[in-house]
Amino acid sequence: MSDEKLLILPDRRTLAYEHAGDLTSSIVVVFFPGTLSVGSAARLSPVLLSKGVHYISPTLPGYGNSSPAPKNVPYATTTANDLTALLDNLYPSSRDNLELYIGGGSLGTVPAQMIYGAPFSVFPWGKNIKGMLLLSPFPPFSEKGYRYAQYMSYRNYLAIGPPARFVPFRLIQHLSKLYISSQISTPARAEAFIQKFLFDTMEAEEREMYMRWREDHAYYDGELQKELAAMMRRSVEKSWEGFMSTADVLYASWGWKLGELDEEHTAGRKVLVVSGKGDETTPSEWAEYLTSKYPNASLKWIEGGHISGIFHMDEIWADFMGG
Repeated sequence: MSDEKLLILPDRRTLAYEHAGDLTSSIVVVFFPGTLSVGSAARLSPVLLSKGVHYISPTLPGYGNSSPAPKNVPYATTTANDLTALLDNLYPSSRDNLELYIGGGSLGTVPAQMIYGAPFSVFPWGKNIKGMLLLSPFPPFSEKGYRYAQYMSYRNYLAIGPPARFVPFRLIQHLSKLYISSQISTPARAEAFIQKFLFDTMEAEEREMYMRWREDHAYYDGELQKELAAMMRRSVEKSWEGFMSTADVLYASWGWKLGELDEEHTAGRKVLVVSGKGDETTPSEWAEYLTSKYPNASLKWIEGGHISGIFHMDEIWADFMGG
């Protein structure tokens, strides 16, 4: 059951989010979800509960009940402004002594990285950042000289690569929307869609991990598929703008240059990059590249594909939060 909150932002847009844990904690984790999803704080990891963190998961602009990003403002600026407003609302008294950890999965790693390196004049809470978790991450597609596209699958190259930017009238996005909308028109169809594309394609080793994870977390057969399908349907029930803007977000300027962070943005911080060895959506080469560009960064390899991080999250949180 969703416990979603809605915040009216200074520009009169709406930011949807969920939060859980110790809502007054000075240890705050902000985690951005991926595409075709919404922010969720359900079933918080025991690791985070043991740390007493305040876990916050905002829904990305244009998904679910979050308003689309304004067209006349850089996406990185919108991301910083929205999160500033959210943290100011949740912690109105003071940001002194607050430890902030930023993270994201898949597409959510883009706003996470924008926030991580944002100038403090743009994101004042940045002075409180202690670390960043990147799960199945995307690099900056706008960076000159980095040949990100050479590692993409043919399907991803068409869907979010250069063609998605240069084919006019968002034709590729409209075709993708037409197909996906037909596949998730009912809860049952959405669950079947998730099963087909995320679970039926699992290799034997990842399937075994999934079965062990289900047993450890008391999930019945099909429950995870049901949850993912429900979030997918919620993400587009009001608007498809978030999905349609995926390529725009991936090619947007971050507002700073990768590999050129100053000491204030690196000292005392740590970065954990997590990549599935069989991930075809966010190739391992991207994770290796990002790890090489962040000071104090480490790369954690896990078995499986794009969603395999779900089955390792307790371990990942323990590594990231220090045991």
